[in-house]
Amino acid sequence: MKKSKFAIAVVNIIFLITIPGLTLGGTEQVTAATIKGYVKVKKQKKVRLYKISGKHSNFYAKAKYSYPYSAKKKIGKKKRSAYKIGNNSHWILAKDVKVVKKSSPRVYTQAKMKLPKGYTKSQLLLAYQGKPTKNFVNASMQGMKANDFSRLKVSESKADDLTQVDLNQLTPKQIGDLTAFSLRLINEARNDLNLSPWVESNGTGKLAADIALEYSKNNKTIKDSHYVPGIVRACHANGLNLDDNFVEDMAGFYNISQTMSMTELKKSVYFGLKQMIFGYVGSGEEGRSNRSYYQEWEHAGDLFNTEGSLHDGDYNYYGFSISHNDNVCSLHFISVPTYVVNSKKYNKGFKP
Repeated sequence: MKKSKFAIAVVNIIFLITIPGLTLGGTEQVTAATIKGYVKVKKQKKVRLYKISGKHSNFYAKAKYSYPYSAKKKIGKKKRSAYKIGNNSHWILAKDVKVVKKSSPRVYTQAKMKLPKGYTKSQLLLAYQGKPTKNFVNASMQGMKANDFSRLKVSESKADDLTQVDLNQLTPKQIGDLTAFSLRLINEARNDLNLSPWVESNGTGKLAADIALEYSKNNKTIKDSHYVPGIVRACHANGLNLDDNFVEDMAGFYNISQTMSMTELKKSVYFGLKQMIFGYVGSGEEGRSNRSYYQEWEHAGDLFNTEGSLHDGDYNYYGFSISHNDNVCSLHFISVPTYVVNSKKYNKGFKP
């Protein structure tokens, strides 16, 4: 399959930003030592955030969302009372929020990916071919709703909450953890379709790292779609005789900070996978009840090796990587089909 599509994942949105053609989210953090309390947006719609000068910023706070604040003071010439939220000096007017008690204790649970009844290989194939049935769309909508790790205030562990990830330089352990996390979710869903699991491999992990490096070196992100020249170069360097993008599925999100917690990052990965599996093209959880946002299952056809080809039912070798440019984090889900690995035509030295 030529992988020409991509997904925009938005998780834990705190500030909404509009980029031509995309509505994206960025996550900011306030360190525990600076938190003085929590405020909740009163309104049913997003509200404007301000600079300390009193001028509008380009950011908004989500409706009915709670935020930790680190200071309260009067801002601007009008001396309007406001709370400081985030770590980039964003202020929200006191009139737009109410002070609330500290959040409940953190709940820890392992993320799961479960396919709903009605999500079958035969139905997926029709959707992949551009003919999704009403029942399949219903199943996909149910899948977006039922798989809720990305929108609940839960995490997999306290360690994930405390681990800060530098998006420009993830450690080998962090990449390993995210690879295992994403592969576990993919294989849970594949198991529901009685498909063989994908297999993590060192060779595909290196290919994923080289592809991310191509994006970083050439200042490319998910906003530019797949960076095919870089993908092809990485494939050739790793012994794969491929002349187009046959290995990458991609999701991403906008993040105004260089760092985020492992929990936040896992939620972004989770949401990106959920988008691809259920054909959802909306930029956040809020639109998941809108049927018009369910329209692209090429990713799912790849993730489940269900494309109407001679190789349906096969499995792939898997790797994962991240690149971060211009405040956009691109998630690279890299897989090499077994038939490519076993082909003398395509495999010129690649070792999974």
